[in-house]
Amino acid sequence: MSQRVAPNLISIELRAIKAAWIAMLKERLEQFGRQGMLVIWAIRPIFDLAIAALVYAGGAKDLVPYIVVSMTANSLVWNSIFWVGEILDRERQKGTLLSLFLAPCSRLSWLIGFAASGIVETSIAALTVGISGVLLFDVSFDPNYLTLAVVLPLFVASLIGIGLIMSGLGLITKHANELSNVVFPILVVLGGAYYPVSRLPEVPRILAHLLPLGYGFQALADAALHHASLADVSHSVIPLLGFAIVLPIVGALLFRALEHAVRRSGELELY
Repeated sequence: MSQRVAPNLISIELRAIKAAWIAMLKERLEQFGRQGMLVIWAIRPIFDLAIAALVYAGGAKDLVPYIVVSMTANSLVWNSIFWVGEILDRERQKGTLLSLFLAPCSRLSWLIGFAASGIVETSIAALTVGISGVLLFDVSFDPNYLTLAVVLPLFVASLIGIGLIMSGLGLITKHANELSNVVFPILVVLGGAYYPVSRLPEVPRILAHLLPLGYGFQALADAALHHASLADVSHSVIPLLGFAIVLPIVGALLFRALEHAVRRSGELELY
């Protein structure tokens, strides 16, 4: 009996992920067609990269390749901070949020489905930055694929934890977009998206080490640009591994606790 239950549960979760992914992907594609958002997502990263490159052209040209990699990876940070929380806000506005929480599947399944649809947009932004770095700023890559295959999943796992934390806080505040707008610039500065954490002043550098972003950006840049081995980036990978384990657990527990708090107060559908 138990052997049948487990496959059924897995099948339900996979169908829920697929359904959430397809539904949100269709909605976003329709918005792209109406508002021209796809063009914005394709062009904006080029201007962001150009601004950063021009700033460093005067005396820190060696940072430009790092910025190309970090801004590419920062697209994933954007997805984790803004995506799911904003979707929950929109579902609340449409009056369908409660139905999501009553669906016969885990919360994580449709959260993953929603986030997966956001990967389409962030992938466009990431590819645009990478290609622009090569064509406009003559950045050359010498990737170590084994190192990237280890670092990237750890980085994504850390971001999943951050995304769950932000989504849970969004349920409480009911203004996930505004909350994200406050948090994201802080993460940009302390995360090392535009400047390596190792070159930050002492106080911001200490704070930056409390986040996984700087470790991830540096390890990805070393692996993608300088063919760094796992041993070469171990000083970044070991802390990143800790974040990849702890943050998803903390995020899942916090999201569950805040969801229960909101449901007990009867405010899940209120906006």
